[in-house]
Amino acid sequence: MKRDLDLLRQMLLQIESLDSSKHKITVDSFSDLNSDWNAIVLHIELLMDAGFIEAIDVSTCSADDYVIRRITFAGYDYLDSIRNDSIWAEVKQKIASVGGSVSLEIVKELGVTLVRQHLGI
Repeated sequence: MKRDLDLLRQMLLQIESLDSSKHKITVDSFSDLNSDWNAIVLHIELLMDAGFIEAIDVSTCSADDYVIRRITFAGYDYLDSIRNDSIWAEVKQKIASVGGSVSLEIVKELGVTLVRQHLGI
């Protein structure tokens, strides 16, 4: 299964919009973004690997599951670099020009560079 940069971004935006103190954020919380449970689980694990979220593994014998506690500082920095839809579209266009696959660090750097350009700094 391939890493989906759009799904990672959408998941971070959704986590940010939900109040984890009032609602339990689990794999099922992302069913509106992707109907493939395994894809959601993988992308939660990728967000954890990147240090973008803190989550607790609550898997059972029959299904993988996580309760997401929060977005980390690094996660917010990444999200802030690609939050804007037009910036995100530009980032994806540039990524496509090199074959469509780059590291998350490159994605963030592209987003930061484009934000700086838009701000004139």
